[in-house]
Order: sequence, then structure tokens, then C-alpha cells
Amino acid sequence: MKKLVLDFDETLVYSTSQSMGPECVPITVDDTTFYTMLRPGTKDFLEFARRKFEVVVWSTGQENYLNAVWKYIDMDGFTLWGREHCKTMESNSTNSPEPYEKPLRLLTEDLSQIVIVDNTPSVFTKYPLNGILCRTWRGEPYDTELEHLSYYLDWLNQQPSMQRDHHAWRLETVCLRSR
Repeated sequence: MKKLVLDFDETLVYSTSQSMGPECVPITVDDTTFYTMLRPGTKDFLEFARRKFEVVVWSTGQENYLNAVWKYIDMDGFTLWGREHCKTMESNSTNSPEPYEKPLRLLTEDLSQIVIVDNTPSVFTKYPLNGILCRTWRGEPYDTELEHLSYYLDWLNQQPSMQRDHHAWRLETVCLRSR
């Protein structure tokens, strides 16, 4: 079965220190309360993904945060990896935070059978043919990114290799949907 790595924050969920409205759910981790909301279509997307792929949800956040929010999502059949499974990449700037790498080789040696969906382009530095860049989500209510991504991933899952240049995936999805 092919593997799908999904970024968590600003791809599937958005968490902040202040509530953004009634759709936010307060989640407390280590005496800190986060207000979390799911990107539109998250549960349907995750349901689709677990039927088609072996799925790892990978966050650069602490594992206890990831587990607490996942408990709210309440879906089985996913592997959850937090910051503890990430590698810190060297930064060129002393003022910017250290970017994290999600080393796909921890999951498989066959990179043709794995793809990662993330909103941070630097994650794809070592695996440019395995990365699908999605739009950053910070609570916009009419977002349809996950719906479009489902169509693309369904098509990609049928290909012999998932490695390719994914820069035009949204345009390709429009073409796929018009068939």
C-alpha cells in the first residue's frame, strides 16, 4: 500500500491561543489551552485517505499536543508522529526559527511509493518529487483545498510512481474533474 504523510497544523487543523469563534474547540495540553478548528472537509478527507493509503500524520508540534487534538478528531487507523520524529535543518538566518525536516526514509526506502502533503515548502528540500504543497489554512470557512486534494491523490494513487513534479497539482485536478 502506498504511503501518505500529512502535515497537521495549518494543513488539517488550525490552533491558536485565542478563540476565533464558536467553531473553535478548547483543548488543554500541559496547562496550556489551544483553540482548535478543523479545516473544512477534514474528516471526509481523512476517511478517504485511510481507505487508499497507509497514512502518517506528522506534526512539528509536540507529540502530546498532536495526541490531544487527535483525540478530538476521534479517528482510528492513522500513525501520529510529533516533533520528536523530525530533524532540525540548519538555518541560514540567526533570526528565523529552525525549520524542520520530515525524513521520509524513516517510513520507507522506496520513495516512489510515498508522498507528503504540507504547507511549508522547506519540508520538500530533500524530497522535491515527493512533496505536494497545499495552501496554508488559518480558519477560512469556505476553503476547498482538501476536496481538490482528494481528487489529485486518488489519481496519483493509480500511478506506478507517486514521485513527480507536483507544482501544478491544482490545475491537474481541475482537468481530472472535468472528465
